[in-house]
Amino acid sequence: MGDDHSRLPSEFQSRLATARRAVADARSANDKVRLAHALQQLGSIERRPPFMAEVAIGTFTEAAELYREFAMPLEQAWCIRHIGIIREYQERLEDAERAYDKALALYREHAEADTLDYANTVRYPAVIKNRLGKREESRRLWQETHDRYRQVGPGGLGEGVAEAAAWLTIFAIEAGDRQVANRWFARASEASSASGDPDTHKFVAEVKARLGDG
Repeated sequence: MGDDHSRLPSEFQSRLATARRAVADARSANDKVRLAHALQQLGSIERRPPFMAEVAIGTFTEAAELYREFAMPLEQAWCIRHIGIIREYQERLEDAERAYDKALALYREHAEADTLDYANTVRYPAVIKNRLGKREESRRLWQETHDRYRQVGPGGLGEGVAEAAAWLTIFAIEAGDRQVANRWFARASEASSASGDPDTHKFVAEVKARLGDG
């Protein structure tokens, strides 16, 4: 473990040390709400190197439990979702799905408004259920994801809307519904044009080629 840490960039080591001091200070002060926030920040740093994945999960789990104790369900859901992200990176897809579903259930019960975090919390299970072959569940979640990203900010989140609409285009192509596929692709193309994200442009271009081949 020491050798692994020594190979990390010095800037990362500095951020990690600072986050760990914040956790230690909160523990010493017996300030549990502050501790939960400090653990959340620490987990966000720890999850970056793959070899620290399990450490990050332990950190996020402790933070989530503290947020549960203090009736802060959306913060709890955020930590659980990030546990799911780690599990997905590890290709532990069923574990990721359980975490994403639990996070989304907390949002459904407690969220009072459309936010970027809510849209993200719907997006992740949409992705994982597609990877697990649960296509209809995925399609419904991508529809909701699309609608929620359109509510983020004055004009919606372009890359989020484009990705969701592109996936809905793919589902319509697979269902043999060219009219619906064209409609969704028009939305994906428009949202992609409003986005400055190269990965979004690339994905939409790939879907366009697939639509043209159909």
